[in-house]
Amino acid sequence: MDNNGSSIEVYCTRPNCNSPHNFIPEESLTSSSKTEIRCSCCGMPLILEGRFVPLRLLVPDEERGGFGRTFLAEDINFPHRPLRVIKQLHPRNPPGRVLSASELQRIEKLFEDEASILAELGHEQIPRAWAFFVVEVQEETGSLQRFFYLVQDYIEGQNLAQELRQRRQFSEDEVVNILQEILKILQYIHNYDGNRIVIHRDIKPSNIMRRTRDSKLYLIDFGTVKQVVIEGLPANESTILGTPDFAPPEQFAGKRVSAASDLYSLAATCVCLLTGGGNPRELLLNSNWRQHTNVSNERFANVLDSMLKYRQEERPQSAKEVLDALAGETQPSTVLDNLLHRLKRIPRRWRWRISLVSLALLALAIAVIVHIPPEPIPPIAATNPPPPTSTPTPPPPFADYFSRGEEPLIKQKPETYAITECTEAYALKQKGIDAFKAASDSASSDGFQEAEKYFKQATDKFKVAFQRSPANNKCEVDPETWIYYYNSKAAKTTSITSLPTIAVVVPSLDKYGDIALEILRGVTQVMQQNQAAPLFQVLLAKENTDNKDEVKKIANLLADENQNIPGELVYFYNSKILGVIGHITSDNTWNAGNIYEIKKLVLISPTSTALREGNSQTGKLSEYVFRTSSNDFIAARDLANYIVNKLTQRKVLIVFESNSEYSKSLKGEFANTLRYSPNANQNDIQVNCDLSTENKEACIKKAQDAKVQALMLAPSRSKLEAALEIVKLVKQNPELANQQPSLLLLGGDVLYSRKTLETLGNAANGMIVAVSSHASRANKDFIKEAKELWWTTNVSWRTLSSYDAAQAFVKALTDFPKQENISSSRQLVYERLKNISASGATEVSVKFDKNHDRKIVTGVGVLVQAQYSSNPNRDEYGFIHLNTPQRNNQDNP
Repeated sequence: MDNNGSSIEVYCTRPNCNSPHNFIPEESLTSSSKTEIRCSCCGMPLILEGRFVPLRLLVPDEERGGFGRTFLAEDINFPHRPLRVIKQLHPRNPPGRVLSASELQRIEKLFEDEASILAELGHEQIPRAWAFFVVEVQEETGSLQRFFYLVQDYIEGQNLAQELRQRRQFSEDEVVNILQEILKILQYIHNYDGNRIVIHRDIKPSNIMRRTRDSKLYLIDFGTVKQVVIEGLPANESTILGTPDFAPPEQFAGKRVSAASDLYSLAATCVCLLTGGGNPRELLLNSNWRQHTNVSNERFANVLDSMLKYRQEERPQSAKEVLDALAGETQPSTVLDNLLHRLKRIPRRWRWRISLVSLALLALAIAVIVHIPPEPIPPIAATNPPPPTSTPTPPPPFADYFSRGEEPLIKQKPETYAITECTEAYALKQKGIDAFKAASDSASSDGFQEAEKYFKQATDKFKVAFQRSPANNKCEVDPETWIYYYNSKAAKTTSITSLPTIAVVVPSLDKYGDIALEILRGVTQVMQQNQAAPLFQVLLAKENTDNKDEVKKIANLLADENQNIPGELVYFYNSKILGVIGHITSDNTWNAGNIYEIKKLVLISPTSTALREGNSQTGKLSEYVFRTSSNDFIAARDLANYIVNKLTQRKVLIVFESNSEYSKSLKGEFANTLRYSPNANQNDIQVNCDLSTENKEACIKKAQDAKVQALMLAPSRSKLEAALEIVKLVKQNPELANQQPSLLLLGGDVLYSRKTLETLGNAANGMIVAVSSHASRANKDFIKEAKELWWTTNVSWRTLSSYDAAQAFVKALTDFPKQENISSSRQLVYERLKNISASGATEVSVKFDKNHDRKIVTGVGVLVQAQYSSNPNRDEYGFIHLNTPQRNNQDNP
């Protein structure tokens, strides 16, 4: 597996560009002329402001709103190239007419206002504004075209509208929590400046984002924001911006807005979530919202009713007022409060007369109060005053990238929120995490026992949730909870400080969450076998797989002999890191391996498959990297031999990437095996299509011209979607369908993905993929444990190879002598692994060859076949075992 590291795909932001996908060299991002890099199709500057690199559209044009387009981008001003959102002003004409110059000018002013407000607001749950700028480009006509851009934080996650479509309805408790969290944001923006308040004016489910990493809610899209001047109390006339379904009556009618207007929209959002969607405006106009859902919390229901009052004067006037009401802290209105509130609604010319009467009544009331003896004041306790509160010290950078049990790296998937048992399981997991952290801070074995109890309860609840969840939306048994359960048991022992640590590095969950779970399942099964007498602890670490600088940072932190892991709990300072499992791609394995070699730290990769030789730039893969999966030399040959035996004439289109070492090595070995096969003949044709330089239309044209019989797909993970799109289009091409109705599909292990079947559907049936192993090859012990832990045996090949990696470390650490020097300990692990023979997930033992790759014997490297339709022999990604090629170098397991 590999990433494309030599070039980067950049998306042109010109709205009418006919070919917006561009590929530029990676090194050009640091050149002095990067601002001169332009779109190859339309000439639009690609690197905006010399720092922002658009990667793709976040929302397709057909789904976007009326005023703007949004792009996902990298900010190359920072070494780790964080992701940003670029918002481009691109108003759509209303149906039937063209926007006038004054209307365009007004829209541009609103866009500038949004940038101005976001630059001032400093709330952690509002995306920051990083830049606002205008790009002017000369048209062919000679006129200048202006493009407005706003760059903000990228919030990785889903909005509540997306969650609602998946789940159909939110529970009452969930909506109460959402209401309280957004109210706290509104309390800030409505009061952020003493002289003005900010009215959002477009609060709705799609403008509330839930961040995947920690489930925190963010209020987004301040494009209809309105500033209201407090002095003199006038509120500017509103315009009918925002979404009518959630807009309060005054905004819908084009009248003045206030903080109470946002409260109405927030309440309408809550009603939408409670009732399962629909048009809240119609629901509120035609019936009482309570008729469409059951609400047990009467206080909550009454608060929503008050926020939905037709007249904004009758609603709560601040977010704090609503928060107090939810908490039951609302004080009864005083006579004076009610009098002043009603006075505001009386014509100004009558107010002075009524005020005199009111003041007279007030004076009488004060006279009576004066004669009431005061309550005695209780004596002040003789205690020291509490120390002044201080701002908590923020965690160090990357602290949330590591955890032994004090942080959840894996969160509940939003689509499973409606599964009660699943939500309860994650709640128990959180209790275990809280207890684990408290125990670590206090070095309390009793605390770890408490953590162990909660983690065990969570795993039991996960099994119930798995059974009761629907087949198409399973609540999976969380392997991270099992690991934390194991660590809690290990932490109770008196020898905790002498137990070494094995770090497990998994990809962050935004793009490769499935692979993270696959790796952790394999490691967990090994730990479950050794829980009675733990040999090591597990430190989980995550990495942004597509950011090589971040990958190197994680590797350096793990390799450091002083073990300065950010946020590491004091209780575990003396536990030496003696090995690492993970780094899913071959590029990351290469980069991390070079770092680990310096500190003599062994990495066992269960998923890296590229050839070890590399090239003149990367060099050879470090000898401190061991690998438990079969490599691409074996995969390419197995696929080529399959075609040789299947077809008499081999007309093949090979889809690969010249910028990917993984892709080039897989393609090269496949092509050579096919070319020099004993059955090769002059009618054989090999056509190459390079995704690094050619588009999908060029690939399809080549397939059509050569009348190919097979497609060999060797993309890197970053080009998987492009390769699958080619398959779809080829299958739909009538000329190719007539030429080769049974087109053969083959691929490397990158094609072993849930996305393959989701994208291709029935078109994937019969696809042959070369992988390291298959669930059906697992031995009886592994199958028994899988059933006990996961309630399924249809695990992926990555789980099998991760299991083998953990077993190799178990074998290396068995009867491990205590070493005073961490370097000598690491070196001893390395020496033991070179000659190890450990029991694996299949009947084949785990042994390494002289290069420290998995020793190739029959059973290491198999062919699997995609089965879109239901099949009891399918693994979790829908592949069945097809063939186990025989190897010449047999070795007894």
